[in-house]
Amino acid sequence: MRKVGLLLLALCYSIFIEARTVNRYEGSRIFWDARNPVVIFNGGGYARLIELQDGRLLACCENSGIRIAISNNKGRTWSTARTIAPNPDKWPNCVPDLIQLSDGTIIIAYNPRPNSPYSPDRHFSIRLRRSTDNGSTWSDEIVVYDAGYKWDVGCWEPSMLELPSGELQLYFADESPYTGNNGDQQISLCRSFDGGLTWTTPQRVSYRQGYRDGMPVPILLKDHSYIVVAIEDNGWSGIGDFLPTTVRMPLETNWGGNIYIPANNSRRQKAVNYNFCPVAKGGAPYLRMLPNGETILSHQSPYGEGDNKKMYCYVGDVYARNFKAMSCPFQLKGNRDALWNSLAVIDTGIVVAVAGISGSITMMKGYPRHQLEAKFSTPKIDGIGLSSDGYYSSTLNQIMMGNETGTFTYADLAYDNDSLYIFCQVYDQKIVEEGDYVVVNVDAAASSTNVPMTTSYKWIVNPLRAIQAFQGDETKWIPNTLDASHVEARKLTNQYRFEMAIPWTGIGLKKKAEEYALSMNLQIHNSDGVASTTEIIPDSKDDCPYTWMLLHLVPNLEETAIQGIHIPRKHAEDSPILFDLQGHRISRPSRGIYIQEGRKTFYK
Repeated sequence: MRKVGLLLLALCYSIFIEARTVNRYEGSRIFWDARNPVVIFNGGGYARLIELQDGRLLACCENSGIRIAISNNKGRTWSTARTIAPNPDKWPNCVPDLIQLSDGTIIIAYNPRPNSPYSPDRHFSIRLRRSTDNGSTWSDEIVVYDAGYKWDVGCWEPSMLELPSGELQLYFADESPYTGNNGDQQISLCRSFDGGLTWTTPQRVSYRQGYRDGMPVPILLKDHSYIVVAIEDNGWSGIGDFLPTTVRMPLETNWGGNIYIPANNSRRQKAVNYNFCPVAKGGAPYLRMLPNGETILSHQSPYGEGDNKKMYCYVGDVYARNFKAMSCPFQLKGNRDALWNSLAVIDTGIVVAVAGISGSITMMKGYPRHQLEAKFSTPKIDGIGLSSDGYYSSTLNQIMMGNETGTFTYADLAYDNDSLYIFCQVYDQKIVEEGDYVVVNVDAAASSTNVPMTTSYKWIVNPLRAIQAFQGDETKWIPNTLDASHVEARKLTNQYRFEMAIPWTGIGLKKKAEEYALSMNLQIHNSDGVASTTEIIPDSKDDCPYTWMLLHLVPNLEETAIQGIHIPRKHAEDSPILFDLQGHRISRPSRGIYIQEGRKTFYK
């Protein structure tokens, strides 16, 4: 009988443990350098931006015609704007989009919208201009499509995509097929097979009867399996507003045979994973792809802001689904909006958010990270933070936060054989010594659980160097002395800093911590003396280690023996879990050198 009781107890405990174990969070989070916005245009709206093949950035917007500007230094400074498509009388050119084709041709498409009183000689239209000399000169106007000449039968918002075959596609919102149909609108597609010189008649891509599919932005997935188009859709049941939505078609089908995506088709989906994100209603979606195949999405929404609209961004998977890690690039105070936004991906994967704010076009850089990194070094723990301390980034800003709290926060990581080191700098116009603090979470086993385990640790550090420590007990946080942790803090004018050393032995690990799986989280708490706000790494939760970011300890190559191993393709499937040299997980590359380090294998 006693044995039966023990077996039942063990079974119950096993079920309890299993209930707490969940799948580890997958996907990157974007850290925005919100303290450093850059103005591209001093006026205008609907701005778009791309990186050219020669490395320059090209931006365009609507502002008394279609204007462009160029940056030779990745967006730090911009040339004086110039107009390439002036407005005809009572017929303004609006909502540009731009693309550089594989042969180097640059195309800017735009949307002439006649002013009232309307007349048959001025149609709502989709038109474009081409440049074959890197944007120095531009062709005469080319007409892609003319819709009706009245507001309720117009066409809107062009966006382009080049396919591997060389086919150029131009998507746009189109009311003209639905005269007298109470404002119905579809997404239409025109095709060019000669680099934008001539175009086919439009075909329908998506349509929800009685509603308005609008503002399309297409991408081709990294594996070339599907064309995915982000749209705004105001027909979802129970929403009563636009929501970012995707429609998709296999590349091999390519919208052939007059196939389109109706209301209830499985290839029409809400874009955002609302298990992680709030339902932020709003339109103007924009879709782009990161170099690793992950996808990024933005839209504008008044979520939590009354009537004011912010730009919200999400990271999706390689299928342009499951968008989550909601973040806000621009820190807006007062009665300000971020309107008619767009995204670009430049350099080696930097995200650029572009928005119309207070009459100007402003850009912000964001840095997607799948995991955090710590460099092998032994910083001097003095609360100063110097590039010579050897943190992962020379500017000590691997982690950038503070949009939600109104403080700009930068943090970075290092490690050696004895400790993990954290540097944090918080810019705060009003420091409240007992109300402002930073929370550091570390899990010594990268636990995939929704409760803090005994391997989970938490430190609260305030501007006065006061520190509180906690450890998980497999249900909740409990106070813990963790006396071995060492913190030095400095309170300066409008900012405070701290450096912290966490000995490996203090969190139950031995030296040579590269052998262990780790995860980490950061929270910023800000008080004005009356109310307080909190910001956490997107989608992380204080008491759920499965949501924390994996922490990769960059190997100390001077002390680690490295052996290069050639693995032919037929054996790649049998190899261990693979990581690139930045620690990002990869799958089945066709050839290359695999470097074995401890329990991880890196691909070079």
